[in-house]
Amino acid sequence: MKGSFAIMGLGIFGSKLAIDLSHSGHYVVAVDIDPAVIAEIKDKVSTAIIADVSNADTVKELDVSKFNTIVLSMSGHFENQIIALTLLKQEGAVNVIAKAQSPLQKRILLRLGAGEVILPDFDVAERYAKRLSMSNITDMLDFKGGTIADVTVPEGMGGHSIRELDLRNRFNVTVLLISKPGEENRTVWSPDIILETGDKLTIFGQEKEIVKAFQG
Repeated sequence: MKGSFAIMGLGIFGSKLAIDLSHSGHYVVAVDIDPAVIAEIKDKVSTAIIADVSNADTVKELDVSKFNTIVLSMSGHFENQIIALTLLKQEGAVNVIAKAQSPLQKRILLRLGAGEVILPDFDVAERYAKRLSMSNITDMLDFKGGTIADVTVPEGMGGHSIRELDLRNRFNVTVLLISKPGEENRTVWSPDIILETGDKLTIFGQEKEIVKAFQG
């Protein structure tokens, strides 16, 4: 089922989010105070509105209770973001996700009623730090209560089948895809596939178990 979203604040993050949600078939209203920004995005979303969401009358006119989710992406103007969040909650906004630039901003926004607060710069830095520090794990992505990761088969696993390694029982890790040198990714249907050192795998499991299995 497609949702209805209002993205308020169209910097790099807000604009990209609005466009991608719209491309996915959702109803997206993009809101910003800058006419030039609205002119740039108006043909890429359902509706684009020039408005100041730190103004009480403006928020009332937007009928914010009709949206499944509102993303407040005004962290560069934190005082206005606080005012906007307060007004949105007063007007019955169901689910407000706010973008913050620091842990302190995050704590304040949560206390004021944001359902979720994201710190994109912190999240990207943390993810990249993990990538740089893990020689056999090249990427990790949170997905539905677990983690999807791209890993390289270490020397100790080479020459053994997935069944022999018993990854599912030992680490609760499922191998989804395999790519051998010179080959495209292919789905792993059989646990009897022999892994070789350097093979690329896409796996699913809990992050700590993936690290234990492939970085231990």
